[in-house]
Amino acid sequence: MKRGQIVGMPIVYIMVAVTMGLVLYFGFVTMGNLIESKDITHVSKFVLDFEDEVEVMGYYDIGSSKKFESIALPSSVEYVCFYNPSNEITIPYYELIDIDDELEDYLDVSLRDNLFLIPLGAYGPPYPDYYIENLVLDDKSINPLCVSTTNGVELVLETYLKDNQVVVGVRDE
Repeated sequence: MKRGQIVGMPIVYIMVAVTMGLVLYFGFVTMGNLIESKDITHVSKFVLDFEDEVEVMGYYDIGSSKKFESIALPSSVEYVCFYNPSNEITIPYYELIDIDDELEDYLDVSLRDNLFLIPLGAYGPPYPDYYIENLVLDDKSINPLCVSTTNGVELVLETYLKDNQVVVGVRDE
């Protein structure tokens, strides 16, 4: 090898190392974004499936009930909470804090939202709160009703009459 070629070899090695580092960095960033997109897609699928079930239940007779099961939620979602903003919060403050530190704040300002995914900060806007039309917790129900998602979500949807309108309530199985 000539002297000029020997001097140029470290530059080539440095360029190869920098290129490999950039490829690895952007590969890991892209994989992280894909995993986050997958989780957001699972959350959206759960909400849409639940919304469809509530809509279908709205056409059933008063007093009808149906089991709703879903494993679509990602493992980062620990609880699904249902809330009736027109009723008082019936569980103690310390239990709300055990579920999520920010839950009481969200519930206090919620005028319409009736579905919350816990932990609240797991995903950015428009998550973690949703409004499901015709979903109203029964006045006798715990408010908010939080269901653990450890092995998926299992709920019972029930129709009942409230203010001369058929609405769908939720109870834990």
